[in-house]
Amino acid sequence: MTARKLTRTQVGPAREILLKQQGYKCALCECDFREQTIKGRKRVQKYKPALDHCHSTGYVRAVLCVNCNGREGEIWNRAQRCKRAGTSVTWLQRLVDYWTLHATPQTVYIHPDHKSDDDKRLAKNAAERKKRAQAKAVAILGRKK
Repeated sequence: MTARKLTRTQVGPAREILLKQQGYKCALCECDFREQTIKGRKRVQKYKPALDHCHSTGYVRAVLCVNCNGREGEIWNRAQRCKRAGTSVTWLQRLVDYWTLHATPQTVYIHPDHKSDDDKRLAKNAAERKKRAQAKAVAILGRKK
């Protein structure tokens, strides 16, 4: 297979060829590029496709949705900064292994900054009580004038 550089006018047709090969789905999140939504009074494509490429080699990899394409680039850039020994790919593989291992708690400790669903509910209720009390105080003070 001989590599060839696409011209700007060839990007659209190349993207269409890859989209068809991918079943019109993002190679990462698998959103369907054929899905539509209403914007204003028009039917428009819900997910915008982007022709993803390696910034080191220039080779086109696949079609990703604009969201995944942006996140992939951000993650790659951050992985470049995180690696100490080895490659970014090695670091990312270790990260996935780390997340997989820790999907089940490995310690008995819970971080003090973590808010459980109950903590969030109680905080929301307290804020609402405070808001009602302030509104009541304003109403009472407003009547005395």
